[in-house]
Amino acid sequence: MKIFRRVAVFSAALAIAMAPGQVGQAKTAKPVKKVETVVSLTFDDGDSTHLAVARMLERRGMRGTFYINTDTIGDELKLTRRHLAAIAGKGHEIGGHTLTHIRLTELTQSEQEGQICDDRRRLVAWGYRPATLAYPFGAVDSDAKAVARRCGYDAARSVGGLREWKCPGCPASETTRPKDRYEIRTPSSVREDTLLRHMKQQVLNAEKSGGGLVPLVFHRVCDRCGLYSVTPERLNPFLDWLAARKSRGTVVKTLQSAVGARYRPVPG
Repeated sequence: MKIFRRVAVFSAALAIAMAPGQVGQAKTAKPVKKVETVVSLTFDDGDSTHLAVARMLERRGMRGTFYINTDTIGDELKLTRRHLAAIAGKGHEIGGHTLTHIRLTELTQSEQEGQICDDRRRLVAWGYRPATLAYPFGAVDSDAKAVARRCGYDAARSVGGLREWKCPGCPASETTRPKDRYEIRTPSSVREDTLLRHMKQQVLNAEKSGGGLVPLVFHRVCDRCGLYSVTPERLNPFLDWLAARKSRGTVVKTLQSAVGARYRPVPG
């Protein structure tokens, strides 16, 4: 019996001696930090299919960025003013895309100002607060960037520059504080031959490289409706997959929110 009592006392003493160290370990243990990857889903040209796209995003708790050419709103196969208001009313970002979707690098600086500033003035007159611009065709030069800034935009998105099969050596993601706020990089536009695994890979590239910003560029969302299109049957599973990445630190934000772009009044 004495032997058993001595063993019990020794065990208790050992437990007390170890307890402080264990408590200390619990206090110093830190949870593994998730790598944050931010995906911005951007949709160009004010296509009429974007009203349904906005609803697809909303069902998954996502919000997108819709870039509008104000001269074409209300045209055939384009959004109407009422559609645009419905999209904005659900919390999606409305951004500028020039008046007529013209290649800015082929214009004089004065012509660029007309396309960028007048388009933004009209969006503001319609009640929106556009903070970011998308250059049509991704075509940008130093003049266009200077004009975008003068017209009051706080950031602007190009097309290209991030890693994909055509550019394996390009960076996997843009930084959330882009080095050049007026030429934010993306992978190439999603096209009819872009597969589901290609879209996933662009996000995975960023996750594996430490996170960052991945703006994805979409145009029409319909079946067999042009080179720069994606089918709903391909986009829907991508959005489902993307929503499930939240537990891994991957989130969806509008481009304005992702880069912290502020609304600035249109110059007189």
